[in-house]
Amino acid sequence: MRGWWIPCILAGVLAGCTTSQYARQADKAAYGTIRGAQQAALGGSGNFDVSYRPYAREATTQPGDIRLGDKRIPLGDKPPIVLSFDDCLQIALRNSRSFQTRRETLYSSALTLASESRTWNWSLLEGSLTGAAEHQFTRNTGETNTGSAGASASLTQRFVDGGILTLGASLDLASDLVGWKGTTVGSLLDANFTQPLLRGGWHGFAYETQFRRERDFLFSIFDYDRFTQTFATDIFRRYYEVLRQRDQLENERENIKRLEQTLALTRVLVKGGERSPIEEDQAEQNLLDARVRLEQDTQGYQDAVDGFKLALGLPVEAQVVLDYPGALKSLGDAGPRPLPFEEEEAMRVAMSVRPDVLTERAKVRDARRDLEIAANNFLPQLDVTLGASAPGTDPHKFARVRFHDHTRTAGAEFQYDLDQTANRDAYRRAMIALEKAIRDYAEFADQVRLDVRQSYRALVRNQRSYEIQQRNVVIAKRRRKLASLQQMAGEASARDVLEAEEALRSAQNGLTSALVSYTTTRLEFLAQLGMIDVDPAGRIVERAKPRTFERIEKRYPQAAQAAGESRR
Repeated sequence: MRGWWIPCILAGVLAGCTTSQYARQADKAAYGTIRGAQQAALGGSGNFDVSYRPYAREATTQPGDIRLGDKRIPLGDKPPIVLSFDDCLQIALRNSRSFQTRRETLYSSALTLASESRTWNWSLLEGSLTGAAEHQFTRNTGETNTGSAGASASLTQRFVDGGILTLGASLDLASDLVGWKGTTVGSLLDANFTQPLLRGGWHGFAYETQFRRERDFLFSIFDYDRFTQTFATDIFRRYYEVLRQRDQLENERENIKRLEQTLALTRVLVKGGERSPIEEDQAEQNLLDARVRLEQDTQGYQDAVDGFKLALGLPVEAQVVLDYPGALKSLGDAGPRPLPFEEEEAMRVAMSVRPDVLTERAKVRDARRDLEIAANNFLPQLDVTLGASAPGTDPHKFARVRFHDHTRTAGAEFQYDLDQTANRDAYRRAMIALEKAIRDYAEFADQVRLDVRQSYRALVRNQRSYEIQQRNVVIAKRRRKLASLQQMAGEASARDVLEAEEALRSAQNGLTSALVSYTTTRLEFLAQLGMIDVDPAGRIVERAKPRTFERIEKRYPQAAQAAGESRR
């Protein structure tokens, strides 16, 4: 059976691309889309990679350890290492499962957009390769061999005003599988163009769906940038919340030491007949309550550490501890930092940086555009079609196209439905939807301003609480010292000392809570206002000015226009 080369060539062509090549092509399309959107929305582009590389285990000298950069995180019963906040954020940006999921979601959106954009940029190349071969044997007549193959390709370009241009080429092959003389090849080139003149034509109506895809993807880029900031602040909050619990644990231990001293002194006074045994029982009971709290605080701290490991993307058996008391001391030495603007300025900034505000503005614009499209649907359908085709030279000179023997076509198609009830109802619903979108945006804007105002007031309250707690600790220490001296002098009861010790413990815990609460709330507030950056090294840097969506409004001025009209 000669002529076997035909199916072999087809098989070789079909196997030309490997799965890894397709994956690289997908990455190129998605990453290119993301970089372009980052440039348009943020004024810059950065490295974006969805390859998930979590902790890498050492396989030689320390098979259970985890390697992250120059850090070796031990597992099991080995001594733990101390992690600063920068270390934790760097680990989270690489290992966090939730962060990775968000990156993959953005990647999938970019890949979808890149695929859907092909019809608008001369890159939608479609086609197929086909082939068949058959051997037939009949008694008394002999055997016959037949083979066929085909290839077709088309290039489609859509235009903003509704036109669609398609360029196509096809190649057909038939053979008796004996040789070239028994093989015929034919080819055809064709082109077709369709343009609506009334309904669906002009005014960019045909591009509306693609416009919203591209615009919404820019929104998602902006939202992803904001998510990165809020993610970093969430790690910051978790980090210092664990330290707060550790500080509470240490305060309880110090409190137990003081209670033990108070109990010992009370017993001496009771034996000397200077105090009632009731005071000894009261001191011992307070000590036992403190030990119970210590056990509860210890478990709570251990649970918080394990939960923080999972938030970073580390296994629970990772042996790590946080920087205590160094991180809290640095935070206390710096004190509560002020906000970079006042309340009214914060509300104005919020309306220029929050991604949800941008989305709500877009809904007003889309509702107005939907009304225009609904009005356009009242027009009749009138499409003009132009076409041309030219065949190749049979049977073997398929590459020589007979342009002089071409075929040209031209036509028009008209359709108008006399029953316009559906269009009438759709138009009225679009009018109602627009009015509702305007009302919803006005209500949403008021709610944003209210949220900012409440958050700002909470920050002011937390700052004042911290200042009050500082004074409270000073008084509590002085009160405890004085009560202890008076007890030794026989001028104060054990109850006075125990109350002073409890007040000191509560004041110390309150001071740490107030400091951590204000610092974390302030950072989260700044992140919502686009006032921080997160670098790849795991550092949070406060910006001098917020990152607004001014670039998006310049690219799509309808967003700013919709906001202005909805305020009137």
